Amino acid sequence: MDQRYLFFGGKGGVGKTTCAAAKALCLGKEYKTLIISTDPAHSLSDSFGVKIGSEETHIIDKLYAVEISAKKLGVGEGKTGEVGESGLEPGAGGDMMSMFGDILSDPRSMEMPGMDEYAALLEFTKYIESDYEKIIFDTAPTGHTLRLLTLPDMLDSWIGKLIKIRLQMEQFMGMIRGLFGNAEEDKSLEALEDMKKRLRLVKSILTGPETSFTMVMIPEQMSVFESERYIKTLLENDITVGNIIVNRMTPESDCEFCAARWRYQLENLDEIRKRFAGHDITLIPLFKEEIIDIDKLEKVCEFVC
Repeated sequence: MDQRYLFFGGKGGVGKTTCAAAKALCLGKEYKTLIISTDPAHSLSDSFGVKIGSEETHIIDKLYAVEISAKKLGVGEGKTGEVGESGLEPGAGGDMMSMFGDILSDPRSMEMPGMDEYAALLEFTKYIESDYEKIIFDTAPTGHTLRLLTLPDMLDSWIGKLIKIRLQMEQFMGMIRGLFGNAEEDKSLEALEDMKKRLRLVKSILTGPETSFTMVMIPEQMSVFESERYIKTLLENDITVGNIIVNRMTPESDCEFCAARWRYQLENLDEIRKRFAGHDITLIPLFKEEIIDIDKLEKVCEFVC
C-alpha cells in the first residue's frame, strides 16, 4: 500500500469508525500510524477502549490516535481564541477571528463557514510534515465530510476575496497607523496569504496519489444510494476512491428471519457490484457482539488488512 493518507467515510451508523480503527490497528503493527477522528461524535475512544483526546495518544505498537475538537482549537462559536500550533502563530492572526479583526469593526460578527471542517483542515496541516508513515482519517457522516473535502476550494476563493479587500484598505490602514505613531504592525495580509498557501497544499494532497478514500456502507438500499452520490462527488473533486467496504453482512443461517435478511442483502450486494464495478469490494460479516475494544477489533483486521 503506497498511500500515506487513508480516509474512511460513509453514511452515519454504517460502522466506518470500526473499519477505520481496525485498519489503523493493522497498519500500526508495521508502520508508525496516526488515526484522526474528525467526527464530532468521537466514538474512536469507544472502539479502542482507550481515552483519546486532542493530543496524540499512544494506543498499541506503533499506533497513535487523536480526536479533533473545534472548540478545543478555539475555532467557531464567535470566539477569538488562539489556534496555536494547529494554525497560525498567535498574535499574527492565530485564528480566523483575530486574522480578520482589523478588517471588520466587530470580529465576533464574522462566522467562518464549516468551523468543524476548518478545524480538521488545520489539524491536517499539522501532521503533513510529521514522521507518521500512515495517517488515517475517521471522518464524520457524509455531509460533514463532503464539506471537509471541498472546503479548500471554497476557502481559497473566500480568502482570495478578503485579500483583495485587505489590499484596497492598505492605504487607509497606513494612514491610521501614521496617526497613532507606534501602532502595532499589521500582519493580517501575511496571515491571509499563509492560510491560502496551506489550503492549496491540502487540496494538492487530497487529490494526489498519496491519498485514497475508502467508502463504508451496509447492504441496504438507502446506504447504497447515498454512497453512490458520495462517490460521485468525490470523483468530481478528483479524489481517488479505492476500496469499498460492505459491512454487517448477515451470515447464511437456518433461522427463517436470518435467511430472509441474507437473501435481501445478497440482492443488494449484486446491485452494489453493478453500481461500483471497477472498485475493490470487501465484505465484513455481522458479528454477534459489539466491536468495542482492541481484541474485538482484531477480528475486523482479518477483513480490512
